[in-house]
Amino acid sequence: MRVLLITGKLAEEMVRKYGKGADVKVCDIDVAAFITPSMLENEDFSGYDLVLVPGLTYNCNWEEFERKKGVKVRLGPIHAYDLQHVLKLIGKIEFSHKIPACRLAESLKVVETIKEIDALDENFAFEIGGVRVGGDSRMKVVAEIASFCDFDDLRAKIDHYTESGADIIDIGVPLEFDEEWLSKTLKVAVDYSKLPLSIDTFNKKAIEIGVRHGVDMVMSISKDNFDALDLIEDQAVVVVERDVQALVNLVGKVKERTEKVIADPILDPPLKVAESIMRYVEFRTLDGETPVLFGAGNVTELSDADSIGINALLAFIAEELKCNLMFTTEASPKTYGSVRELRLASYLAKAARIRNSPPKDAGISLLALKEKVRYEERVELDGFVNAEESKEFVRDPLGDFIIQVFDGKIVCKHDKMTIVGERAKDVADTAIRNNLLSRLDHAAYIGRELMKAEIAALLHKSYIQDRDLNFGFYKKNS
Repeated sequence: MRVLLITGKLAEEMVRKYGKGADVKVCDIDVAAFITPSMLENEDFSGYDLVLVPGLTYNCNWEEFERKKGVKVRLGPIHAYDLQHVLKLIGKIEFSHKIPACRLAESLKVVETIKEIDALDENFAFEIGGVRVGGDSRMKVVAEIASFCDFDDLRAKIDHYTESGADIIDIGVPLEFDEEWLSKTLKVAVDYSKLPLSIDTFNKKAIEIGVRHGVDMVMSISKDNFDALDLIEDQAVVVVERDVQALVNLVGKVKERTEKVIADPILDPPLKVAESIMRYVEFRTLDGETPVLFGAGNVTELSDADSIGINALLAFIAEELKCNLMFTTEASPKTYGSVRELRLASYLAKAARIRNSPPKDAGISLLALKEKVRYEERVELDGFVNAEESKEFVRDPLGDFIIQVFDGKIVCKHDKMTIVGERAKDVADTAIRNNLLSRLDHAAYIGRELMKAEIAALLHKSYIQDRDLNFGFYKKNS
């Protein structure tokens, strides 16, 4: 198959380096992203089976151009470095007119990975409200709602966990509770949730209320409340005990009452994580069949470190230990997103197991602030001026802006209107279109602040106008 790669002057060297095996057409323009169909109208593409144009030209009508030329014209990757991977996919996937080839390849890899892992759910131990647990199936994520303000807040948290990929939602019961309140809470949760519901308590009365309202799982049964098993109907039961031999014995006794038994050797907070992991190893040595719960939230909630990497590593360890459920909560801002992180990590960990390879290159990743590939940069500095901040301030006669972040959106207030959006560009374009800016320095300032607000919203960080985003560890002078 003959392939032609279209590029600009600045990227030519890299396109030839990473696009080996294909021909290259260099347009009379420096930046490849600015190439348009009109620049290629007079080009002869006869003899070629595929023409790949730069991935960042996705706003152009390449589909119409393809019809005119009578040859496939599709989007290549965004960066020339990825040509080496994209060219290997020719004939295996259909490239797009709208989606850059690198993103298309990644999305297809994700679909393939998820499909492969979801198929493992055919081999399971038992179901919890329709969710298959144990056997070869993927580790399931149990997301605890530790507290809520009112029932609207409870429903909102159920929605958030559901959208984040939770498999089971758990209602944490306080040590001291009002029975009528708990009854109303569980009725609302059971009626509203589309996911199986669990209740986390050692209190026998709370377990009774939970069973009456039809929860699907009960956490936690121990030697101290063993008689609460008399209340269990078809619920799965989580058995909790730090002493491994005692846990094995207790699991055996509980299995005389119900088949739906899950063991929890308890994952302790740092600095006892290694010691508690050894309990999991010992339990699995003694019992290789009973589904096991891994309490990841005990580590993330009690560590002042970003949850993404911690959750990924915990999931990999849990998979090694052949655990079947991971328990977490998002009780504090620093652990917001933990449910989604563990959901993704559960796929990445299972992919590593079934492919007998490290947890990478599966199309799924938990990289947020760092990247997998550092692309080569070409900068020509024949003559330059050192950047210098201007101390002069002149107020824009058209007025000022107040920028805030609320509920994941940018709120940009001006005397004439308030603009709400998720992307800095959308908000800036709207402000310009409505003639809210008259000075270049003001426009540059608004652009900077809106981008900071967008990043803060994406990372669920606080945004305060005119203050730098706090990236702590990454500050050079910290």
